[in-house]
Amino acid sequence: MNICKTIKILFIFSIITAFPSILRSEVLVFGGTGELGSEIVYDLLEANKQVTVFARPTSKKTRLKGLDVKYLTGDVLNEEDVKNAITSKKFKVIIDALARDRNIDADFYEISMNYISKWARETGIEQVILHGSVGAGISRKIYPSERYDAMKELLGAKDIGERYLIESGVNYTIIRNLILLPNDLKESGKAYLTEDQLARGGVTRDALARLTLECLSNTSCLNKVYHAIDKDLIVPERYSRWKEQLDSMK
Repeated sequence: MNICKTIKILFIFSIITAFPSILRSEVLVFGGTGELGSEIVYDLLEANKQVTVFARPTSKKTRLKGLDVKYLTGDVLNEEDVKNAITSKKFKVIIDALARDRNIDADFYEISMNYISKWARETGIEQVILHGSVGAGISRKIYPSERYDAMKELLGAKDIGERYLIESGVNYTIIRNLILLPNDLKESGKAYLTEDQLARGGVTRDALARLTLECLSNTSCLNKVYHAIDKDLIVPERYSRWKEQLDSMK
């Protein structure tokens, strides 16, 4: 064998040995077929990431049609399905953008994150990014009181899900939103993440996707809880319900 080629192979092997995460190039997205999840998948692909989406057999994949995405099929409420998905490949990062169907109980968020965080820990996943809701943890005190009773069960389950992740020992990034604006609204370009868990405001899905990518494998985002806010977004009058909610926070 040519000595230069031998040296090159040894050099590459030494890098892989020293930095095994190089081999763990794929991102596993739970909820990737949904409105938020699909925005995240688009941005991951634009960033040249390898993407695998975990989806139910009945999930519609129309938002991801034609995209270079791999799929794993299962039920996130079934631990064996979650285990099989996470252990199927050498994933580096897991992103949880799950949103429950109306006919699924609120403990969906508690159960799913219990399984995801457990198997992320068991397999050495480097980071789990969880999209959550303001109203969990200490942010309960800023959640609109007139809406809390209707959302109490769901927010309680999300709070427990967050705690499962935080206590798992896996590096985590939690990104909460309070008012998630209609899907056809696009961000101002100035949406941001804050560690102030008493901060409140609205945000769009494309902003959440961008902010997710900014935190992907970013050590400055590890083991932090953020609120996502876009204060510069102008909401058209036709979205009066959302506009009134945002105006009440000024």
